This record gives sequence, C-alpha cells and structure tokens, in this order.
Amino acid sequence: MYIGQMGTNPWLKTSWLNRAGFQQISKNMSNTLPKEHTQQQTKSVSTDRFQLSSSYPRFPNQMKILETPEATQVNATLVAADLRPASEKAYTEEDALMNQYMKQYRLSFVKEGDSYVLDPSKPVKLMTEGQVSQESLDAFRAELEANGLGDEIDWRGVQEDFARMDIRFDNAERFETKADYLASRYAVLKDRIQTQYTGEKLEQEMQKLDGLYTKAKEDMADSYTANIGGFYEEMGQAGVSEEMRESVLAAIDSKADEYSAYLAENDIYADITGPSRQWLKQDDGYMAAKLRERAAASSADGTNTQMVSQQALFSADDLSFAAIYAKGLSEQIKHPDWDVKEPVESDSALGKYLAEQYRSLTDGMEQADISNEMSRILKDSFEPFIDKFLDALNQKIDHNRERVAEKSWLSGFIRTEYINREEVYRAFAMAQS
Repeated sequence: MYIGQMGTNPWLKTSWLNRAGFQQISKNMSNTLPKEHTQQQTKSVSTDRFQLSSSYPRFPNQMKILETPEATQVNATLVAADLRPASEKAYTEEDALMNQYMKQYRLSFVKEGDSYVLDPSKPVKLMTEGQVSQESLDAFRAELEANGLGDEIDWRGVQEDFARMDIRFDNAERFETKADYLASRYAVLKDRIQTQYTGEKLEQEMQKLDGLYTKAKEDMADSYTANIGGFYEEMGQAGVSEEMRESVLAAIDSKADEYSAYLAENDIYADITGPSRQWLKQDDGYMAAKLRERAAASSADGTNTQMVSQQALFSADDLSFAAIYAKGLSEQIKHPDWDVKEPVESDSALGKYLAEQYRSLTDGMEQADISNEMSRILKDSFEPFIDKFLDALNQKIDHNRERVAEKSWLSGFIRTEYINREEVYRAFAMAQS
C-alpha cells in the first residue's frame, strides 16, 4: 500500500484521492463486465431525504422564522444540494467557507431521558447552501480573517463528518476514497491535539478522537463485511467475510499511520500563506484534504515510502477491486441483460459470452496486481455466479411462460424453454481451452 496513491497498479494511473482516479477505477473494472451491463450500473443510486425530527410537534411554537432576508419558510422549495457524505466529496477552500457558514444553522438538541430532542429554547433556523448570498459569504469570510475559528475542536462537526461511512453496492467504487478520508482526518486531528494540548486535556481530547475514529472505522468494516463479504459468501466463499473485515480495519489503520508519518516529516501548514487564509489552518477537514493532496503528489513523484500492514490478508487494492466487481456481478444477477425474449436453437452463445467476461476478469486482476488469495476468491466465485445468473434468466423465461398461458397466440414467438445449462457450461469450457 502506498500513501497518497493506490500502489503502482497500471490500471489506476492516478492518485486515489483524485476523483478522476475513481473514474479510472470504474472504467477499468467495467471492462471486466459485459458492455450491456455497464449501462445499467448507473441506475443503482441511493436516495437521501431531509426529514424534520418527530420532536417538532412537541414544540409547535419553536418553528420560528427568523427576521432575516435569508430565512425560509418550512414548506418553501429547497434548492437541490449534494447529499453525499463528507467522506465521498472534495473539500476546497470554498467548501470550507460554506461549511463554516452553515454551522450557524445547525439544529440544537438537548438530552431528555435516554434520547435527544430539539432544544425548546432556541428557534429552528432552516437554511440551504443555495440560499446563501455572496454578500453574506464575503462578510463571514471577513469575520474569519479577523477572528479565526478558535482553538477548540468542533467535535460535533467531526462526529457528523464521520457518519455514513458504510460501504454498499451503490458506493462500492468509493471504498478507498472513504478510507483515505477517515485516515487523513484522524492523522490531522491527532497531530493537532498533540501539538495543542498537554496532560489531562490531551488525554481527554485523544479519547474523543479515538472513540469517533474507532466507531467510524468499525461501521465501514461491518458494512463492507455485510455487503461485499456477504456477496462472496453467497458465491460459496465461506469465511471470507471475517477475513475482509479484519483487512478493512488494518487497511484504514495502516493509512492513518502513513499519513501521520508524512505529517511528521512535512509541514503542510506552510502552504497556507497570507493573513486572509490563516483561519483554514483551524479547519481540520480542509487540512486533511491538503494532506491527501500533498501525499498523493509525493507518491506520484516516488518520494514516499511504502508501508504494508502485516496483519491483513487483503490489501486496500484487493478490497477496492473486490468491492467494485461484487457490485457489477450483483447488478447482473438482479438485472440479467441476456436476451431471452425470442426462441433460440442453442445456448452456446451465452456460454461464450460468459467466457469472455471471465477472461476480462482475469486480465483485470493481472493488471491490478491483485493478491493470489483475492484472485482465487474472485475466480472461485465465478461459477456460482453463473448458476445464479442462469437462475435469473430462467425467472425471466417463467414470465414468458405466464404470458403464453394467458395469450396462446404468443407461443412460438417468445422463448418458453429454460436455459440449457449443460450447453452453456460446455461452450464456456471450450472457450477457456
């Protein structure tokens, strides 16, 4: 594993912090899947919703509209926003300014029994980024230039940014982006705490950081295990889920160590020049983004050292490749793209089609320098995948049969014979020889 770069794999050709890098990953991974299938992958997206707390009815008088030009009615049309979590987005100086500005409009909660409810003493202020005027931003920037952000760490902001670290099929290609985000953010905060505090205060702040970091890391590992590991378990790879979980945890820790080592040898704060930009040094999210950027550049120049975790069975590259490929195969099973509408004389073409997909997989693994153990798991998963894929095609044929039962005149025009598995496997084997 390399800091700032996904190794020297030729299939990447760019640093993993760069969004283009993940476009390259997806592009190369998509080459291991049929072209018809890659057109369907973009349909798998998650839907985020903004929902008012159920506590609102308990404090009806607290839904107050502030007497400012920026206030908005609750039922006003909200401007569309990027709802991806912080761990999946870039974070520029402009993003930092907007983030700090929007913290004025965070909802306030108080503890009531075992739960938290809206603070009845404070009015609810609703604001979206699209409603913020340039004049307001400029005035806020002037305040930051004059007063800074202060030395206290915004732990609420850290907790919110460390939320939604889960790995699912719809964000599988962003596995390493999220791992790098978490590791670099931890490294910057750890360095800040150790520089800024001593004694009991240092211990207290590190306990907060370690607690949030551990939870986010375990959320990421558990979700990867359940979704990606679970998929390969279904493909007959017993025990691989736990091995993947331990590898995710080790990969994140290894990255955090790499970033910390880079910080110890390089002053990334020296890049923040000019009195008007000094407040950025107190935005740990921004400094973590700069750390990823600097480390990636160093890795591209070949000036950093490689650190490999001895605890993990799989590397970060292995885990990233496996996640993206699992996403593709899962989509193929859910939405089988082979045409079973019309009758055919032979299913040998289907066997050849799957053989070409298998060759693309092996070529992709070789280019990506995937470990022998991960290569074995992916190869051994392919035949069980074929069985499930053929099952999915037969389900589509069941639908054809139902149509013929309802409309007999369709007989002979649409396919009602199930997939000839022997013929498929024979053609698949011959294409491999």
